[in-house]
Amino acid sequence: MIAAALLAVCLLLSALIITVLILRRSSEPEPEEARAPSLYQGMPLLVTREQVEQLSYTDSTLGTLTWVISDQRLEELNWVLLEYDISTPEQISQFLAQVTVETVAGRELTELGDNAYFQRYGYSFGTRGAGYLHLTHAYGQMAFATWLMKKYVPELSGTPYVNPGNHSRDEVASAYYKALQTAANLGLDVSEYSRVVYDGQDPKTAAFPTGADYIAEHYAWESAAYYWQAAGIQDAFSPTPGLENTDLASQRVGGGNWQSRREAYAAFYPVFSALP
Repeated sequence: MIAAALLAVCLLLSALIITVLILRRSSEPEPEEARAPSLYQGMPLLVTREQVEQLSYTDSTLGTLTWVISDQRLEELNWVLLEYDISTPEQISQFLAQVTVETVAGRELTELGDNAYFQRYGYSFGTRGAGYLHLTHAYGQMAFATWLMKKYVPELSGTPYVNPGNHSRDEVASAYYKALQTAANLGLDVSEYSRVVYDGQDPKTAAFPTGADYIAEHYAWESAAYYWQAAGIQDAFSPTPGLENTDLASQRVGGGNWQSRREAYAAFYPVFSALP
């Protein structure tokens, strides 16, 4: 009888303990990784989902172009527009006009072709065009990697950035390797940024992409905004919106088919300049 009573008491206590634990667990906030909050939460949107849906038009050469972009990519776009001060209707329209033709409305984040094609223009599969403005060449990757290390690693903020537009390829490479050496001396892991540069000798390349494929996956928008700024494109714009700025941007981006870039701008500017 006593044993039965003790058993009943134990069972009751166990039930109470389980109930308390369940209530405590339900009242505790979920860990951050479970909630997966957006890095861009609360950020003002310079390009909305509704505007993206209006960026559809028929190009005289490329046919019908319609943007399809994930929420994550759209958030990244808005972040780089703010971060790199591409913020007026004219600037946004010109930027996206170039991007649209470079990537066929965001569908081709790496340049199409084979090694023979790339070598004809002085680069390789690993250093082919990548990102929304198709950043190209080993020296272009090195300059961008140096820029990222200088920008995001506080200990490397004093690292000199060498712009490929007015320096030799050797000078760009020297600045990049100097940044890597400084990082190594300080015991810093900068692989997140050094993987921007293609490393064809790395046996882990297939499992851990470097160069063009890495840029397309991780820095597609920022590489484009970086190039836009490094090339001084919008700094050279006329204060009057129009096709004169489109041609200037086309020249500095270095892409062909200027007419398609003009048509993209003409389709986009009314979307971004319209009053809310």
